[in-house]
Amino acid sequence: MKKLLICIAMMLLFANPVFAESENGKVKDNEVAAEKSEPAEESTLRHFKNGMNSSLLSLVYTTIKVNIAIVGGVVGGVAYPLGGFYNGISKKIWDSSMGGTYLITEDILAGKEKPVLFFKLK
Repeated sequence: MKKLLICIAMMLLFANPVFAESENGKVKDNEVAAEKSEPAEESTLRHFKNGMNSSLLSLVYTTIKVNIAIVGGVVGGVAYPLGGFYNGISKKIWDSSMGGTYLITEDILAGKEKPVLFFKLK
């Protein structure tokens, strides 16, 4: 039973169904003429897949990103006194390790937002 539920979930997440409706006068030789005048609405299934994928990816990604930020905070804190109490070195470490993207959203997966930045590079 568990394997069946996993298979159904995988089919929902990775399936890319195409639903087409034909109207009278738009079918020629068993082909539907596509009009590009109106943008296609995003399907509910696509929103569901992007939402599920973003939440599952964020669970893994955010855990790793937060740990990297904590390690960068500690290393930057140690670099401050070792660098002669000059905050430029530790600030660069803190900015690069603590900056970047912490959550993967639906817009990132859909390509509407900037790509994921693991480290903030200048």
